Amino acid sequence: MITAVQQTKWIGKNWRFFEVVESTQDVVREWILNGAPHGAIVIADRQTCGRGRIGRSWFSPPGKNLYFTVAMQLSHSHPPLGTLSLLIGVAVAEALRKFSDRIFVKWANDVVSELGRKLAGILVEGFEPEPKKVWALVGVGINVNITENDFPDDLRPIATSLSIVCSREFDRFEVLAKVLCSLEFWWGKWENNELDLFWQAYDQLDWLKGKRVRAFLPDGTEVEGTAAGITFDGELRLILPEGTERRLIAGDVSVRTNVAS
Repeated sequence: MITAVQQTKWIGKNWRFFEVVESTQDVVREWILNGAPHGAIVIADRQTCGRGRIGRSWFSPPGKNLYFTVAMQLSHSHPPLGTLSLLIGVAVAEALRKFSDRIFVKWANDVVSELGRKLAGILVEGFEPEPKKVWALVGVGINVNITENDFPDDLRPIATSLSIVCSREFDRFEVLAKVLCSLEFWWGKWENNELDLFWQAYDQLDWLKGKRVRAFLPDGTEVEGTAAGITFDGELRLILPEGTERRLIAGDVSVRTNVAS
């Protein structure tokens, strides 16, 4: 852990490591209430109640992966919050692409392999412990050394790991160091509203773009179309079969296979 944070300028200079926690998000939230500084990080070897977006659980076995949360204090003038989880995804993907170029981002908060299998997930939660002091709890889970046999049956067809993609094991803290340095770089761009490079990077890494997809929306409805990138607010652009465009704020998206032209 120490070697990982030695390579950053400010992220992780205050850190806490736990063998096991319910959720690193909850530990960071409590730490903020007790004076955690901007950039503080909580990392755990295992989570018993790790969670992803929409309250879903995150499979968090010990000794295999990375589970951490960074406390980021937001400035009064920041870009749309809808872009933050996308930016964190780019930061994680670019760090992991130092080991393999077969890694991409998938709207809204996933990092995936070239086959679309989930390699990492992002959970960004807002927290306002007192008026006008708003924090982003940036949670990241990365499958590093987990094998296909380690995954539960329901995750095996849809999940992967850096080890599976690259056919070798990794030092988890070497991976963490690269991710934290990347987060530091991209956070600086986001905080200063310098997003041109981000839009270019997202476009190059966008796994969904150009694919026929089905989106499952929060209200229980479904919509199908062709993914056409994202908006400046972080919405997914979907071209419907009749040629009109619909923009999605949230939802789960899967790629349609065996679709007739």
